[in-house]
Amino acid sequence: MNFVIVGTNFISDTLLKAANTLIDFNLYGVCSRATTSGEAFLAKHPKNTQAKIFTSIEQVCQDEHVDAVYIAAPNSLHQLYAVQCLAAGKHVLGEKPAAANSAELAAIIATAKKHQCLYMEAMMTTHLPNFALLQQAMLKIGTPRKFIGQYSQYSSRYDKYKNGERPNTFLPQFANGALVDLGIYPLYLLIALWGAPNSVHASGVLLDTGVDGAGDVLLNYHDKQAVISYSKISQGDNITEIQGELGRIRIEAVSQLKKVEFIANNGERELLSQPFDEHFMKYEVDHFMQMVTQKAPQSDINTHQLSVDVMHVLDTARAQLGVVYPNDKAFETN
Repeated sequence: MNFVIVGTNFISDTLLKAANTLIDFNLYGVCSRATTSGEAFLAKHPKNTQAKIFTSIEQVCQDEHVDAVYIAAPNSLHQLYAVQCLAAGKHVLGEKPAAANSAELAAIIATAKKHQCLYMEAMMTTHLPNFALLQQAMLKIGTPRKFIGQYSQYSSRYDKYKNGERPNTFLPQFANGALVDLGIYPLYLLIALWGAPNSVHASGVLLDTGVDGAGDVLLNYHDKQAVISYSKISQGDNITEIQGELGRIRIEAVSQLKKVEFIANNGERELLSQPFDEHFMKYEVDHFMQMVTQKAPQSDINTHQLSVDVMHVLDTARAQLGVVYPNDKAFETN
């Protein structure tokens, strides 16, 4: 399957290394604003040095040999690029968050349906083998009562920010912030397991650029509750727990489900997770290609509804935090 990777950042590097382990994956091209950055990206991947270099999304859409596109451009461009590619008959694997807001996501899904193309949000966690093991183990904890999800990672760019620079990761015009960058991982896992919450209450720390540096989101269900705690301006142990009346499931590194353990109320422990190699993004790419081959209207794992439910929480939390993107205003005026 001929893929074009849009965006040449570190996540594109990670995905390409993983995708290259799959027989049916072929990197047809990369799309970057400058030819030089495309060349530099391909130089890091000797297997793919013959791939084409595109310098605009329009060029990608016009190439009849392109089957699918992986969009890893800035969050603020996800909707624009996805809609253009889908309208051109290209299947789209869109990096998380799917879009800047719910209105943009609705436009993506509508375009995918209209042109009978596959759109899937590229959230890797739900495709990992350990996620299926986690789902099976939920019965062990009995009636679920509490979900505590943490992802706090001191950003490598925060020191630059404190020194007066303004990296893209802390700018609202790129639809960024700690919630959509890090908090989305435990949030996505939560909603994949428990569904949409009844209510959302958020509080956090806003930086002077207008994005959130850290925060907490409390999500209430009729018989249980969850809290998502996240930060790009402090470091945490990043332990997630799903607590029930019979015990709890403890997760290390929620985005990758590195270690998943059941701990009974009496203290007995059972390791649930299995080891996996460093190419952890290959599972989502493989699933995406399977869905395309089967001509499925959407993924049966990262469904459109799952993306919609996650985005609704992100929108609600951002509104309460006071984080506003230019993308939000653009849709209000349309």
